[in-house]
Amino acid sequence: MPAMPVVCGGGRSEHSRRRPSTSPMFRSPSLFRRSVLAAAPGLLAPPFFRSLSTAAAPAARKPTTAVAVLWDLAASRPPTTLPLYDAAVRLHLAATSYGHLRLSAAFVHPSHRLPPLAAPAATTHLCRVCGRRFRARDALLRHFDTIHVREHAKRLARIDSSRGGRRVRLAAALALKISKYEKAARELTEGADAAAGVATPAGELGRAGVRVALTRTPAASLLERAQQVLDEGSVGCLMLVSGKDELASMLRVARERGVRSVVVGGESGLARWADVGFSWAEVIAGKARTAAPSVSGKWRDRDVLKRLEWRYEEEDDEEEVVFEDSDGDGVEELARKAKGKPWWKLDSDGEDSSNGA
Repeated sequence: MPAMPVVCGGGRSEHSRRRPSTSPMFRSPSLFRRSVLAAAPGLLAPPFFRSLSTAAAPAARKPTTAVAVLWDLAASRPPTTLPLYDAAVRLHLAATSYGHLRLSAAFVHPSHRLPPLAAPAATTHLCRVCGRRFRARDALLRHFDTIHVREHAKRLARIDSSRGGRRVRLAAALALKISKYEKAARELTEGADAAAGVATPAGELGRAGVRVALTRTPAASLLERAQQVLDEGSVGCLMLVSGKDELASMLRVARERGVRSVVVGGESGLARWADVGFSWAEVIAGKARTAAPSVSGKWRDRDVLKRLEWRYEEEDDEEEVVFEDSDGDGVEELARKAKGKPWWKLDSDGEDSSNGA
C-alpha cells in the first residue's frame, strides 16, 4: 500500500509547500514584467513627461543657409605671418559656421605676388615622421634623406619580395607608416617650392578649394559676380572679403532682397553697411566662427518679427453707391455719375442749383 503524504500543522502537504521551478524557459509573467520595466523605466511614463525628457537635451541646429564667399585679394590681404593657404582654410571654416558653402571665388590681379612670410625669431622645423625638431631646414632635409628615405625603400622592397597572403598581411601592417612618410615628403616638397618662390596666389587658393579668376579689375569683377549671385537668388548669406567702399550699394541691395551679408576686412567703412563685420585677426583667432550661433539666432528672430509686423495697405477699390427706397427713376444714371466722385460734387447738384436760380 503506497505511503500517504505527511500532513503538517497548516493543513498543507509536503508537495504543496514546494516552490515552482523558475527555469529560464518558464518564467512567470510577473518576473518578466519586472525585468522589462527595469530595463526601460520610461515605458510607463506618460507621453508628456517622455517629451520633456527628450527635450531636455536638444540637438544642435545646423544652419542650412547657402553661403557665397567672394574675395578681392588686392583689397583685403591676410596677415603676412600666415600662409595664404591657411588663411583661405580658416576663411572657409568661418563661412561654414553660417551655412553650407555653395560658392567660393577669388579675384586676383595677374601681377599679384605672394609676400614673403614673416618668420618668427625662434623657428623650429619638425619632422613629421619621427617628431624630431631641427633649427635649420637643411638639417631636417638631411635627416629625412639619410634615415626615412632609406627606411621607406626597405619597406617597399620587403613588400615586393613577398608573395601570396604574406604580401597582403605585410602591406596591411606597413600601410600606416607608408602613408605617414608620403604625407611628410609631400609637405617637405611643397615647403621647398614655397621657399624657392614657386608658389603663386592662384596655386595656394586652388589648393584650398577657391575658384580663382585672374582679372585686371578685381573690384569690378567682384561687384559683377555678386550682382549675378543676387539675381540668381541661390544664396541666403553673402560673405565679402574686401575693403572697397564702392560695394556699399550692393550691400544695400542685398539687404532689400533679404540676403544676409558678412564683411571680412572690417578696417574700412564697408562693414558699416553689412549685417556683421570681422577683421582678419578675428577670423584667424576663430572669433568669427564662435559668434556665428548668436548672429544666426538674431537673424532668425528678426525674420520672425518681420513676418509678424502689421502693415496698413490702402485699398484702391472704388466704392459703389447704392440708392435705396427709390422708385427707380434716374437711379442708374445717378449711380453711374457717382462712381469715383464725392457725394458733394455730383452733376445733379449743379443742375438743381442752376434751375433754382
